[in-house]
This record gives sequence, structure tokens and C-alpha cells, in this order.
Amino acid sequence: MIDVAALVLGRLPGGPFSEPVHRALDHLLSRYADPVPLSDLAALTGRTTFQLIRAFRKELGVTPHALLVRIRVHHATAMLARGEPIAGAAADVGFVDQTHFGRHFKRIHRVTPRRYMAALRAAAPPGASVSIH
Repeated sequence: MIDVAALVLGRLPGGPFSEPVHRALDHLLSRYADPVPLSDLAALTGRTTFQLIRAFRKELGVTPHALLVRIRVHHATAMLARGEPIAGAAADVGFVDQTHFGRHFKRIHRVTPRRYMAALRAAAPPGASVSIH
């Protein structure tokens, strides 16, 4: 399975990727907060949607949409760690609503965003502020 943090930071081992996958990755990493239809990614890469999905699964182990969700959750998690409100982080990274974000966050991290924030607050040094909204 792909290490999203390494991908987001540009340090994913195992590259280089095929040109279509590389092009789609660049697009997903730079436009993760926007709606990214699979048909647009396919057109960008010159492949059909089926060819692109197959290439992603072969090279990255996930579909383009699954990767997009992971990238969004990765960025939102960093925002939560900085004390951003949950709803704001969800909206800023492209989730439709807080519930949609919470479902994906919990699937990936095995804890809800609120509990994650509570754990951060409990672990924070005295005087540091981490807000939960």
C-alpha cells in the first residue's frame, strides 16, 4: 500500500512511475482540495478511465479516488494537529461535509477526528492551545 506522507513529501520509493500515473499524481497532489473527476484525470493522461485505474492499482496499489481521499485526510490531519477546527479542515481539503470527512478519517486512523483532537490536547504541554470545534 502507498505511503501517502512519503508521496505528499515527494519521497515515495519504487519510482519512477509511468508517465500517465506521474501526470495524474501531480494533478492530485496539486488540486486535492478541488473536485477531481476521474474523466478529467483520464483526459489529462491520454488514457481511458479503466486504463488509468489499472495503472494506479498496478503501480500504487490504490485507485485514483482512494489516493485522493488519503491525500485529503493526510492534509486535514496536519491541519488538526495545528489546532484547526474539524469542520474547517474538512472543508479546506475538499470534503463535502464534516461527516464525510469523519468517516474517512476514522477508516484511516481508527479514531474519530474529535478523539484525535482530544488526544492531542491531552498530550499538549501546559499552555499550548489545541481547539476542538
